[in-house]
Formats: sequence, C-alpha cells, structure tokens
Amino acid sequence: MHLTFKNGDSLRGAKTLENSTIGISEIGIPELIEVHAYWNRARGDEFAPSLQQFKLYELAPSILPYVAIVDFAGPPFDYRFRFFGSLIAELAGMELTGKWYNADMIEGFGYANAQAFPVMIETRAPLASRTRWLSLKSLEYVSTILRLPLSGDGMNVTNGATVYHIE
Repeated sequence: MHLTFKNGDSLRGAKTLENSTIGISEIGIPELIEVHAYWNRARGDEFAPSLQQFKLYELAPSILPYVAIVDFAGPPFDYRFRFFGSLIAELAGMELTGKWYNADMIEGFGYANAQAFPVMIETRAPLASRTRWLSLKSLEYVSTILRLPLSGDGMNVTNGATVYHIE
C-alpha cells in the first residue's frame, strides 16, 4: 500500500464526489482483507475483539501507517483518535492523535467516519466504504475504508479500528 499524493496534495478540504457502502466481500484489496481476517481471528466467538485482543503489532508493518484506532463517547456522540497512522496524517493533512472529532472541532477530515461509526456501533459489525474525492488541487483519489468494531465489555462497541487504502 502506498499513497499517491502529488505536489504536497492531501484530502484536507477535498470534495466528496461519490461515497458508497460496500460489502466486505467487495473490498478486493489484499491488505484490507488481511486486516479483516486478523480481526476475525482476534475476536474468536465474540462479536468483536477488545483493544487488548486487537494487537497492532500483529499487523504487517506496511499496514500500520494506514490504521487509526478510535475511542467512542457519548451522548452526544464523539470519537477520539487514540492512534493515527503517519500516512493517514498525510492523507488528512494534519495529525489527529489524541483529538476528539466534535469537541476539538476537526475540520476537513473525519466527516465520513462521523456518519459511518454510528452505523457500525448500532450493527456491531464491520463496515466498508469506497469514496471518490477531488482534492483542492483538482486531483481525483479513491479511498477504500474498512471500519472494525472493538469492544471493551463484550457487549457494546467502545472503540473502532479503521484501515485506509488510497489510490
């Protein structure tokens, strides 16, 4: 996996051209499929693994820069970036580790997550999407995003893992 940003471009302030939820079987990206398979192994018979069971160091090192781990809070709903991979920071055009999406008034990154995370929390199931973006430099990018629920209590979604692939 690699970013293809050119000339200091990023998705900060980019326009969403198309956004669609896709089935897990439609992902078609080996690295995301690998992370989903690991999540399945980590959760065992539970609906989701805990943060302690979903060990980032067990993922391929090439995937870690594209991973974010979030903590959920609410009501009102908000989420904090516990871990924000280095290439996601490049994608977003900003470092967000430790930041709350709503409370810190993050602008330009995270809107799709703010819409998708409540669905993932309610369904207690992985969620995948594909988005076409037009950057401020008028370059088009496609992101495939896999969002995976994590549970600290075995009953509720308390955290999430998000893995990005950008073309």
